[in-house]
Amino acid sequence: MNYVTAIYLLNIVLYAMYFFGKTGGESDISGADFFVSGILSLFLLFAGYLNAKKGMIYRTVLWVFLVNMFLFVCSGLFDQFGSDFNILSTSNSDSFLFSLALIVYNAYLFPLTIVLEGSGLALIVPVVLSFILPSLGYMIGQKLHPDKQNSTEL
Repeated sequence: MNYVTAIYLLNIVLYAMYFFGKTGGESDISGADFFVSGILSLFLLFAGYLNAKKGMIYRTVLWVFLVNMFLFVCSGLFDQFGSDFNILSTSNSDSFLFSLALIVYNAYLFPLTIVLEGSGLALIVPVVLSFILPSLGYMIGQKLHPDKQNSTEL
């Protein structure tokens, strides 16, 4: 079982339950929103740790990053060349559906996305964090639980 993928999908569900249960508008970001987002980010870090502890290879923590990269690249391509071949866009060649899928897939970072909304980093930061958090957890797991198969015993 790939813990990173399972926790990533669980983060989507948990943040959706939190988001739809709170009062106020979506642009009303409070400290509780950042706290919940931070806890869900720690879950992702812990999932990378579990992958390392269970002896999985490093590639197992990169699946969510690869999905994020695919959505990010499709968002950029369809935004650039959307008027020629994009049937999934809104008017003026915006790649609305791919950007929306990227934001929903990284829903646990929604408060950060709102803060970075006008800067263009709102789509880049979740992609980078989907690489950094599980990889950091995996490296911690490798340091705390070294692979016993490679050690030489007499």
